[in-house]
Amino acid sequence: MIATPRLNSLCVLGLLLLATPAAASLSDAERRDIEARIHSLEGELDSLRQRLAEAPAEEAAPDQGEAPGEAVLSEIRQRRALERESTRNPLAITAYRRNYLLPVSFNNRPNRDAFRAITEANGPSDTEVKFQFSVKVNLIEDLVGNNGDLFFAFTQRSWWQAYNTEASSPFRETNYEPELFLSFDNAWTLLGWTNTRNRLGFSHQSNGRSNPVSRSWNRLYADLLFQHGDWAVSLTPHWRIPESAGDDDNPDLERYLGYGDIGIARRFAGDHEASLLVRGNPGAGHLGTQLDYSWPLFGRIRGHLQYYQGYGESLIDYDHRVQRVSLGFSINPLFSTHPE
Repeated sequence: MIATPRLNSLCVLGLLLLATPAAASLSDAERRDIEARIHSLEGELDSLRQRLAEAPAEEAAPDQGEAPGEAVLSEIRQRRALERESTRNPLAITAYRRNYLLPVSFNNRPNRDAFRAITEANGPSDTEVKFQFSVKVNLIEDLVGNNGDLFFAFTQRSWWQAYNTEASSPFRETNYEPELFLSFDNAWTLLGWTNTRNRLGFSHQSNGRSNPVSRSWNRLYADLLFQHGDWAVSLTPHWRIPESAGDDDNPDLERYLGYGDIGIARRFAGDHEASLLVRGNPGAGHLGTQLDYSWPLFGRIRGHLQYYQGYGESLIDYDHRVQRVSLGFSINPLFSTHPE
C-alpha cells in the first residue's frame, strides 16, 4: 500500500517549483534545472498513481486472481510510463527494436558478387560481425484523447567484415531505416488474447549506396501486437509505395520480401526469451526465417543467439539465400517491443 502523504508532498513540491520563477528572477540554467526536476517528479507521480490505482483491486479480491489480460495490460502500462520518463530525460534514449552486437556471425553462403562492388582485393569472409542499433523519440503525446503518440524511430543494421583484414575490414552492408508512426495502446481481448498495441506508420529503408548495388524502398505499414500471458504475436502487413521504373533499384523486391512480417515470441524460465520472425512470398517460393534466443547474463546485458535462413536478411541479399548463425549480446528485452 502506498502512503498518500508522500504523494501529497510531491504535489506540493511540484507547485512550489512552478511558483519559483514568479518569486525571483532565475537564470536559464536554474530554469532548466527546475524544469528537469518537475519532469522527474511527474514521472514519479505517474508511477505512484499507477500503483495506487492497482492496489484497491488487489485488496478487494486477493483470491480471485487477475482478469484475463490484466497482467499483460499492467506490464504495457508500466513500460509506457518508463518510456515517457525516458522521453522527458534529455540525457536518455528509448530503445525501439532490439539492440544487439553479435561478434561471431557465420554465413556459409556469402554473396560474393555483391562483395566485388566493395573491393576486388579479397572475397568475403564467412565470419563477420552483425549488429543492430534502434531508437525512437516520442514527438507528440496523446493526439487522440489520452492515446495516440507520434514517434520518430531509426534503426541501423550492419554486417561488418571485421576479421577480413586482407580486404581492409570493410562494412559489407548497412541498412538504414527511419520511420514515422502513430502508436495506439489498446485493451481489446478475445479468447484470452489481448490486442495491446497498434501502429500505423511510414518506413524508408535503404543501404545508402549508389548503383549498381543501391537498394531502397518506401512502405506504409500497420503493426498489430497481441499478447497472452508469456506469448506475443505481431502481424505487420505493408504496402510498398510505387516508384517509377527509372528510380526503382529493385523492382522484384516483393517477390522475395512479400507483403508483411509475422512474429511470434515466448518468455519462459523467468526472463529467457525466444522469438520467430517469418517474411517472404510463399507464392514465389521465397521465404526468410529468423530465430532468436536471449537470456540474462548480468545487469542489462543479455546473451543472444540468432539463426537466419532464406531470403531478405539484408537489402543487398534480398534475392540471395543465406544461412547464418550468430552469437553475441543484446541489451533490451523483447517483450512489449516489436519482435524483430
